[in-house]
Amino acid sequence: MRLSLHADYALRTLMYLAVHDGHRSIGEIAGAYGISKNHLMKVAQRLVAEGFIEAVRGRTGGLRLAQAADQVNVGRVVRTMEETGSFVECFDPSTNTCVI
Repeated sequence: MRLSLHADYALRTLMYLAVHDGHRSIGEIAGAYGISKNHLMKVAQRLVAEGFIEAVRGRTGGLRLAQAADQVNVGRVVRTMEETGSFVECFDPSTNTCVI
């Protein structure tokens, strides 16, 4: 399976936050992976909206995991961040014509 950049950056962000304690800035995460800060901002917004991370504003703010690292379900993250709907037709109850 091939992931979109959006899902890839989401997983990288979550891994970075899991390894580093406290609040981390988007610039710090982008610099660590050599990726676009602007694109990472969009990914972080979506992660916040979906409840995977928390964003704290202000001088001492940044991003942090919303739950313990061992509670993050990678499959749920990928399904949420990928915009393809169901990966297999059989898993979509509204359009399922799969004979299996």
